[in-house]
Amino acid sequence: MIEQVDFYYDIVSPYSYMAAIQMAELEAETGVQVNWLPIFLGGLFKQVGNNAPLSLEAKKRYMFQEDLPRLAAAYQVPYTLPEVFPTNTLKVQRALAALPAEQRAALSLNLFDNYWGQGRDVGLPEVAEEILGTEIAALAGEDTAKTALKDLTDQAIARGAFGAPSLFWKDQLYFGCDRVHLLKNDLLAAKG
Repeated sequence: MIEQVDFYYDIVSPYSYMAAIQMAELEAETGVQVNWLPIFLGGLFKQVGNNAPLSLEAKKRYMFQEDLPRLAAAYQVPYTLPEVFPTNTLKVQRALAALPAEQRAALSLNLFDNYWGQGRDVGLPEVAEEILGTEIAALAGEDTAKTALKDLTDQAIARGAFGAPSLFWKDQLYFGCDRVHLLKNDLLAAKG
């Protein structure tokens, strides 16, 4: 039986971007299957009483001007501070949640690249539609998509998530893009 890793993320989260670009390598090196599970970070924060990093000016400055450029250079991915941050990703997250699981990774990576790599506002309906396509973007307005995103967000909270990215292997939480290597080490050790 293939080991499963659940990856809870929101496109608005730059650290979710830095984790997302490591998922293919994690699968290749460990043999796990990564389940891409979109959540609504704003809703999660509200429910658990957490605040976004930008609520503190020094942390915001550090994140955008030092930490994210360093991470992008280390992972060799583009980084451009988005035109609008934070943007409202509710609709794109709903559309992703409504999709079959096997379609989420490629579209999510494309959204991450557009938002964090190119700095485009994926919260704008016309940008989201360009990236997702008209049919997929339209899913965001359906009740099933709204319910799916809420259920995934509630599921993450019930498992102990307090932010994004949150990765779970069995009952263990690995929080943040900089913990993916620890997850990889644990997975490899478990294979023996």
